[in-house]
Amino acid sequence: MKKMTFKSRLFGGFVGVAAALFAVSCAQGFDDNETWRSDVTGAQLESPALTEANFSTRVNADGSESVQVSWDVVPGAGGYECYAAIVDDPENPVELVNQTVDGTSFSFGKLDDTKYEVRVRTLGNEKLDNTGAASATVVPYSTLVPAQLIPAGQDIVAFVEANILDQDKEQAFELEAGAAYEINAPLDFGKRLVTFRGDKVNRPTVTFGYDGVIRTSAGLKVKFINFDCESMNSKGVIECSENPDASLDAANFPGYAGAGKAYILQDPILIQECNFRQVQRCLFFTGRCAWGIEDLRVTDCVVQLSNDGTTFGDAAVFCTCGETYAPNGSQSWSGAIRNLTVKNSTLYNLKDNSKNRMVRFWSNQMGRIFDSQYGSATFENCTISKIMNDKEFGNNTPNRNEYTITFNNNICYDVFRLQKFIQSNCTKNVDMTTNTIWGVKNPADDTDKSKYATEEDPQFVGPTDQPWDLSKADGGVNFKATGAISSTIGDPRWK
Repeated sequence: MKKMTFKSRLFGGFVGVAAALFAVSCAQGFDDNETWRSDVTGAQLESPALTEANFSTRVNADGSESVQVSWDVVPGAGGYECYAAIVDDPENPVELVNQTVDGTSFSFGKLDDTKYEVRVRTLGNEKLDNTGAASATVVPYSTLVPAQLIPAGQDIVAFVEANILDQDKEQAFELEAGAAYEINAPLDFGKRLVTFRGDKVNRPTVTFGYDGVIRTSAGLKVKFINFDCESMNSKGVIECSENPDASLDAANFPGYAGAGKAYILQDPILIQECNFRQVQRCLFFTGRCAWGIEDLRVTDCVVQLSNDGTTFGDAAVFCTCGETYAPNGSQSWSGAIRNLTVKNSTLYNLKDNSKNRMVRFWSNQMGRIFDSQYGSATFENCTISKIMNDKEFGNNTPNRNEYTITFNNNICYDVFRLQKFIQSNCTKNVDMTTNTIWGVKNPADDTDKSKYATEEDPQFVGPTDQPWDLSKADGGVNFKATGAISSTIGDPRWK
């Protein structure tokens, strides 16, 4: 498998700031002009000190962000050597900046969840007989949320329960690169904003035991981890808390319609750059209670299922259905996800399935739970195989124009009835020329291939019928498509 590469631009800073810094540097004696001369002569100079206070974030005109590094003038200096690189993989740094500046700042593109190394060295000034610094100041910089490290082999549930902070501010737990862990009981982060992550370059592996599951009733980010789900009994790999705080009742959210019928989770749940092996039922399931989930996102993941539908007939990869209960204690049919986004991912099943779906909500009326009927479901640049090949793709997605479905650049192989997901009355952002569909268990649905996808066998290089191998970078499978259209779309990792 080819590694994903992130391309960063070198941002030159801002005109006003640069002008001000230039004025300061001149006033402090970078230039040996006739009106002013630095008192520092014949000296060995030091590189400037750099701390967290020397780093700031700037928003660029295009909406992207840059990190600006600024420092105090070193009197008598002749300029500075500046260097910045991404060091997520220390053995293979990605150089962003390597230049000499006359001012006292430089900048580079800012990416999420990224480690950098920054160096600044003071240059000498021949006219003042000053010698440059013998070494650069070298400092690490990171855009990762500061985390508590869970030692390799440590019981994750016990560690989190002992160390999680009761606070509103986001906190993070990090697993050691390449290490092995187990989750043998429910890991419930409760009403706390949490990032649960591994290492971007060398992912750790978490194996679920029979009672293992991850739960939350607040925003959650799960990143850079391999998960082995073969032995778990839970209906979902990630679920909502079974006993949520009463403050999450929709009755406490002004304008929301689901008072007493559902709990509300407003902060995003993000699953990013993770691999899931042998998912038995659902990737995400709301669980025992009825929930209105505002924002669920899956990006750059591989989700491999081993699900024939026999153990949970209401299941879906993304599911809000089941024997769910409302805050008032009654059984409820009010579960939904307002905004669902799946991008740059591969989702495949090893088994035929005539029971389950990709997406299933209890309610197709966002207004029954939330403060409006608006919502969305987005699938872009995904490779989808055998999910589900003998049942419709979706169920109870809203059939009204306030709800938008985006479905583009996807390969659908052995997938049945997109039309039950892309409802006729919803607002559609679908270009059928950018999607392909191919039937194996069932012929491609007539509506699907006339409105939503072009019929084409992707002719995967293969194999595609193997459980994901967590010890291999490519999982031991190959979903590279060779069809005329499908070779240009789908999950980018197979290009």
